[in-house]
Amino acid sequence: MRLPGRGLHGLVFGPIGLLYVFFLLLPLGYFLILSVFRYSPLEMFLPGFTLENYNRFLGDGYYRNVLLTTFRIALTTTVCSLLAAYPLAWYLVHYPARWRGVLLFLVIAPLMSGVIVRTYAWIVILGEYGAVNRGAQWLGLVDRPLGLLNTEFAVIMALVHILLPFMVFPIFSALAGQDPDLRRAAGTLGARPLRTFYEVTLPLSRPGILMGSVLVFTLSAGAVVTPSLMGGKDVQTIGMNIYELVTSTLNWPLASAFAMTLVLCQFMIIFLYIRGGRDASRTD
Repeated sequence: MRLPGRGLHGLVFGPIGLLYVFFLLLPLGYFLILSVFRYSPLEMFLPGFTLENYNRFLGDGYYRNVLLTTFRIALTTTVCSLLAAYPLAWYLVHYPARWRGVLLFLVIAPLMSGVIVRTYAWIVILGEYGAVNRGAQWLGLVDRPLGLLNTEFAVIMALVHILLPFMVFPIFSALAGQDPDLRRAAGTLGARPLRTFYEVTLPLSRPGILMGSVLVFTLSAGAVVTPSLMGGKDVQTIGMNIYELVTSTLNWPLASAFAMTLVLCQFMIIFLYIRGGRDASRTD
């Protein structure tokens, strides 16, 4: 009886494993090998082991600041998305079922337009003659337009809007899967609504928070288009530097070192985040 089960698992997880091997592990392995090659302006790279690319990346203060800026933007985007997504997911769970599908569609609707379209919409909103500056001047709050573009604030605002659905739906799934009787039992035992939320609802929704945070953090840390358009040259991220190295200078070994460092840092942060969530769950 076990053999058919194992065969079924092989049929189900075999193609998924192959996809991971061919589209994740092999590309990462290629970039890892390429990152220890030497750069050649004529041949693009020369085979041979060297840590020069990593030493240049980690030893240069400019690139270290770029790495810190990247993770600061990613962390801020994750926190802001979580603060905006949790109340929205809570509202969707408790909204009447017949209209819930319409609201869920409205959450998904921005994903139907491209990232560039949504980013340019934020340029129109935050531009010198955009809606925010026009409204602030009309209300008499400012005398001249504010410099909102080409700042980390603009990048974070656009990223939160673009990545918000990736935070909403994991939290919505975690909240929708909770047994309502648990909250009623807490109320029967004398817990007020706020205490019920902190001791029952919030801990049970931790998996959704964890999954949404991981998705938003990794996507914002590797974003290229939105930081380029909203931040310009004043806000440099690792993704933008990798793009410039690959397309402009053709320094693939250095770009590979940048990419591998970013991926390893992301994996490390995700591992620590997941481990912290598991430890907190065991404590609860």
